[in-house]
Formats: sequence, C-alpha cells, structure tokens
Amino acid sequence: MALTTLILDAPGPPLLFEEVDRFLELGLGVTLNLHYFADKEHIRQHYGTRIDYAEINCHDEPGFIAAVNRAGGYSVFKTRLNIPIGASLIRAATSPALAMPLRAIAQAGAGVNHIDRRECEQRGVAILNTPGSNAIAVAEYVVAQALFLSRDLDDYNAQTHNGHWAKGTLAPAPEFAELTLGLVGTGSIARQVARKAAALGIKVIATGSERFTEPVAHSLGLERRAGLGQLLAEADIVSIHVPLTPQTRGLFGTAEFRQMRQGSILINTARGGIVDEHQLTAFMREFPRHIKAVAIDTFALEKDRFDSPLTAIANAQLTPHIAGNTTTAIRTASRQIVDKIHAFSAAATAG
Repeated sequence: MALTTLILDAPGPPLLFEEVDRFLELGLGVTLNLHYFADKEHIRQHYGTRIDYAEINCHDEPGFIAAVNRAGGYSVFKTRLNIPIGASLIRAATSPALAMPLRAIAQAGAGVNHIDRRECEQRGVAILNTPGSNAIAVAEYVVAQALFLSRDLDDYNAQTHNGHWAKGTLAPAPEFAELTLGLVGTGSIARQVARKAAALGIKVIATGSERFTEPVAHSLGLERRAGLGQLLAEADIVSIHVPLTPQTRGLFGTAEFRQMRQGSILINTARGGIVDEHQLTAFMREFPRHIKAVAIDTFALEKDRFDSPLTAIANAQLTPHIAGNTTTAIRTASRQIVDKIHAFSAAATAG
C-alpha cells in the first residue's frame, strides 16, 4: 500500500505549490492541512481532487488525535514549524486499528526536540529531518544581530524617532576587528556563522563536544576554548548553537550571565529552554549594563503559547523563531524532506 503524508503546516504559496507539486511528481499521496491558511478556497481550487484536505489545529492534541482516527490514519506526518508531536499522539497514530498507522515523522529542518523520540523508538516510527538546510539563513541572522547590536543602532533609532539627536550620548562602538565572537557549539550553523564573521574581521572562538579538538578547530579556522566559562570570559558576542537536551536545558542561567564580559551580547537561535528566560530577565533588571543586549529567536513557549518575561526588557531583540526563514532555506528544506519521504516510502513499500 502506498504511503500517505499529512502535511501539517506547509509554507504559504508559492512555496506551498512547489512542495505539493514535488510530492505529486514523485507519486506520493498527500493530505494537506488547511487550518493555518487564510485563502483555503484558492488552494482547493488549485489542486481540486489531486490531493486530500484536512482541517486540524495541531496544537489541540485531543482534536488532532480525533482527526487522525476519523481519517483512518496517515503514514507520515510532515512538519516544518516544530509542531509538538508527543507520546499520546504517537501512540494513537500508530494504533494497528488504523488503516494507515504512522510510519514516519518528517521535519523540514534540523531540530527534532519537539518529537517524542523515545515513543517513536518504541513504536517503530522513523524520524526524518534536514540538518544544515537553513544553516546559511540562521548564520545571516546571527551576524546581522551581532552587527546591529554591537553598534547600538536600536538605541540610536529609538532616540532619533523621539526627536533626539543622540550622537555623542553613547560611547563609540568598537570596530568589528576588535570584537571576539564566541560560539557555543560547532555544528553546521555555527560553522557558517564563523565563516561570515571571520570575513568581517571578527575573531571567532568556540567550545563544543569532545570531538571538537584543537586540530578540528584549526581546520575550521577557529580558536578552541576548553570550556564554556573560558569562552564567556573572553567573548564580546556569545552565540548559542547546541541542541536542546537534558544536558543543555538551562545551560545559560544566572551563573553564566555573571561570567559574561561587561557590555557583551547574547544571541540564541538554537532552542528555547537552553537560556533560562526568567533568570535572564531578572539579571538584566538587576544589572542593566552588564549584558549590553540580547537577541532571542527561540523560546520555551512558542506560537499560540508564547509567553516570555523578556518582553519587558527594552534591550532584548525578540523574534518569533524566524532566523531560518528565508525563501531559499524553506525551499531547500522542503525539497530535501520530500525526497527523504519518497526514499522512505520506496523502501517501506519494497519491504
């Protein structure tokens, strides 16, 4: 039996059409969730009966489970915006009573911490993803924020909008070649950040896993630091690039903020939960000049559950998990994950 993919949260047109067309070109069955689209009728008219449709609020787990049961199941869940896929949903979707029990969860992107991996292992559900597909996009965001915040452009902009000629009110900013960027983690995104920062003359240091040895650091053009404390004491800008795991949850709290250099900048594009938002908020209120600014793109609570104490901090640049959202990154991740679903489907049906 051919596998059917439920696309939970496709990008908007025209990228939507590119993605669905790719599914159809490869002969894959598709059900498109229309819940998150404003112009549902246009999409229905575009595809007609060539695909099936669903209306599922994926953040309503009981409703999600009920919709899966009514449909008789789906072979693959495909997501791009980190839809939470927990144990209860996985158990329900893999029920042998369904005509099409869940066989795989496909994430258009690298991070899979929103998926209950232990339950997937127990139920024989494969997890597919596209590591590195948005590395350039995220790296551009990191460098853009580093340059923007290091030059105090947000402060100057706000004061100018308020009618104040603020030249001379702030200490002159250092030039890029005087800055040191500290990377926490050394994966594909961190390496792209390092290349772009180094091209601007910024010194780059990094700390990573045990595999990040001196020879590896040298081959990447980086200076290795043995531990986080050593890196924090030296870096003017700290950028986080580690996955969210039990070991990294709360990795940045009050103790780490104290270790950061006076006037330094913190950027998190990795995952919410790595930085303790409550402790960061309290620290920036108590010591308003210690951390010059933060740029946070990922939060412990996101989407319709979004709630962060950092919204009350003026020198916190907050963005809704969009660091990797460029047309090229979305297109690349989409094509890669559809091709992986095709390969998985071919292997599953052949077996």
